[in-house]
Amino acid sequence: PNQFSLSTCFNILAHDLLRVFIWAIGIISVVGNTVSIRWHSQKKSAKRLGIVEMLLINLSTADFIMGIYLIIIASANVYYANRYYEVFEIWLRSVPCLMASFCISLSSLMSTFVLFLITLDRYLHLVYPFQNYRFSIKFTFLALVVLWLISIALVGLPIIYSINQPSINRLYSSNSACLPGNFNNPFLLTWLLCYAGLTFVVWIFIAIMYAAILSTLANSSKETHRRLSKNDKIVRAKMITIVATDLICWLPLYI
Repeated sequence: PNQFSLSTCFNILAHDLLRVFIWAIGIISVVGNTVSIRWHSQKKSAKRLGIVEMLLINLSTADFIMGIYLIIIASANVYYANRYYEVFEIWLRSVPCLMASFCISLSSLMSTFVLFLITLDRYLHLVYPFQNYRFSIKFTFLALVVLWLISIALVGLPIIYSINQPSINRLYSSNSACLPGNFNNPFLLTWLLCYAGLTFVVWIFIAIMYAAILSTLANSSKETHRRLSKNDKIVRAKMITIVATDLICWLPLYI
């Protein structure tokens, strides 16, 4: 197979390394995020969940859904191994492929929203430490519920539109991995542009808030005539890593 191709006439996943990678990341994502959800759920077992725990549980849930997507694709590759050319249209119209497309779209969108809330929470704490700008338990819960409902509705619409449709009317067209990317259908193209535009704007706000946080930490150090503490450096490194890795993941879509 071509080294840059995702699939071949015989297999959904063209390369052995790609198959191993998707299985590994899928399993790690499902297991790791299951542990994370359970861990953060029990941290406040004696009390109701705190704001940070609530946000991290929802972020882990969104990432867990991404793991489900990877396992669906990896499993389909095994099931249709060496005969994909015979059944490609059956696979692309199947419920598992629709579910996979729904999972990756929902996971990507919701993880972006939750990261925005986490960033906003840190921004308010670090940039306005003496102000009463804080998330409440009720606000956080309602915000998460609303964002989940919006994300499910936004992603569900083109998926329902794609049910039992030819490639021109499917969100993922003829993509073997069920990745959204139909640029030939006006409705689906509009949806893709709105989806990408929305997430891009959210990431811009996240980047701006992180820049403000880092600037505040640096200015605070100058005012107190001290170097950045080890903890401050860890915070800075974590922030840069989170923003950089997630933006890299989204970059192919924007390009």
